[in-house]
Amino acid sequence: MFYLLEAKANSHCIHGISIFGNQQIALGFADDTLIFAKSDQDNIQNVATSLKLFSPASALHINMRKSALIDISTQHFHSLNSEGPKIKKGIVFPHLGYPLGVNVSTKDRIEWVLSRIRCKMDMWHAAQWPLHARMRIVQSFLQPYVMYNLLLLDWRKCHFRIFECLLKDFLWNKTHNRALVLSAWKYVFQPKKREGID
Repeated sequence: MFYLLEAKANSHCIHGISIFGNQQIALGFADDTLIFAKSDQDNIQNVATSLKLFSPASALHINMRKSALIDISTQHFHSLNSEGPKIKKGIVFPHLGYPLGVNVSTKDRIEWVLSRIRCKMDMWHAAQWPLHARMRIVQSFLQPYVMYNLLLLDWRKCHFRIFECLLKDFLWNKTHNRALVLSAWKYVFQPKKREGID
């Protein structure tokens, strides 16, 4: 696909972007391809046509309805037509689990990650689990998920407190925690006839 797009760009059928004087059109990222194109309706249509022709020839299914058109710096983005979704500047969108966006503040990306973690925690229904099970859920599932998201963004120390509070709330929230009865050891180790355990 890269050779096709490069050949189309060299023949001026499609127009990419210029980075330090070099024309760029496509970038591979895992199983996906990010295509950088001039924001012109004819250019976008030519890219889509090239991909539609490439799909049956290569036996790769390219789903144009899932292919998103992302606004980087376009004056007339709303007037561009696309089969797939259109993502405007300032909106966070996930790509392979990574929060991306153009002109998105760090605060908005952090809030996006926090909302994802809250949704993941809500799926576990903490009220249905005893404390030891909630501890295992945090250790096995929630902590690795939080750590993964911590690696994605530029976090500050104050943000770690938010995650710590989320995990503590999952473990110790009073709405789903049974009252713990504290008894002195001298009463617990009384003989059974005096209602101890010894």
